[in-house]
Amino acid sequence: EFYINNNNDDDAAAELLTIYAPPGKLGIVIDSPDDGPPMIHNVKEVSPIYNRICDGDRLVAVDDADVRTMSAIKVSKLISGKSENARKFTVIRSVDA
Repeated sequence: EFYINNNNDDDAAAELLTIYAPPGKLGIVIDSPDDGPPMIHNVKEVSPIYNRICDGDRLVAVDDADVRTMSAIKVSKLISGKSENARKFTVIRSVDA
């Protein structure tokens, strides 16, 4: 596990996780928060990665391409454009102390 300091709260920690998604639709909704990378807003129960990716995860890379400064729309298009292949997501997940 890899921990990252959260600039907003010295006591908070976050994990950097890699999640592999199969080809096809993923059933995830991505949001563009006011600060930081795109965030997973909702994961449908029918999603093949339902138990691996969580609401609130911050998406930092798709297939090792940095997406931290992309809008939710751009990231969604990038992900769906690769839907014929498996995809690799790198996310930051907050860890409760």
